[in-house]
Amino acid sequence: MQRIGIAIVASVSVLGTSLATAQNLLMNAGFEAAVNYDGNSVGNWSAFFGGADFQMVESIVPVDPPIDGTNVLQIGTFNTPDTFAGVVQNVGVDAGMEYEFSIFAREIIQNGINAEFRIEWVDAGGAIIGDQFALNTPIQDLLTADFQEFSIVAEAPTGAVSANAVIAVATFGTASPWEGFIQVDGTSFTKIPAPASLALLGMGAMVGARRRR
Repeated sequence: MQRIGIAIVASVSVLGTSLATAQNLLMNAGFEAAVNYDGNSVGNWSAFFGGADFQMVESIVPVDPPIDGTNVLQIGTFNTPDTFAGVVQNVGVDAGMEYEFSIFAREIIQNGINAEFRIEWVDAGGAIIGDQFALNTPIQDLLTADFQEFSIVAEAPTGAVSANAVIAVATFGTASPWEGFIQVDGTSFTKIPAPASLALLGMGAMVGARRRR
């Protein structure tokens, strides 16, 4: 299952008790530290790119209201067709469970680039399960000058032990001058609690409320 859209995030409350936000599996989720350029995607974002004319920097920018700290990831390219730049991070998952990958993004320049994010499921041997781009989600036509939240919800398939969270820009099939930049912040990759787990939490809240009377 896949869902995409501008998300409005709200907490779930049971008898006045707010259920805690699910644990974010991503490290350096707000890009407060530099991404890796050594191919290591465990515990941090790892950069990938094609060609020489790309830009990938952590920038300190005024964000009002702030999304996550003071830094954002800015990625883009200029004057180069058929190239790409992006970041990827690998996180552990449980097959059969649903996960949500969300990002806040905005455009700085849009003059011939595509922007996208996706989930890639990975097996125990490190191979991608199924179509690598099955969950690829283009967002370039939805971006504005303001940060918006975009999300993908999908179930980890049989055999999946981890997932690649990917954010990228590219100029494949776009028009000259192939120039554009986006900024990304406030990323998260979370497991969605099963309905039974939510019910148990609700029952626990009700029991606690009765005991306090």
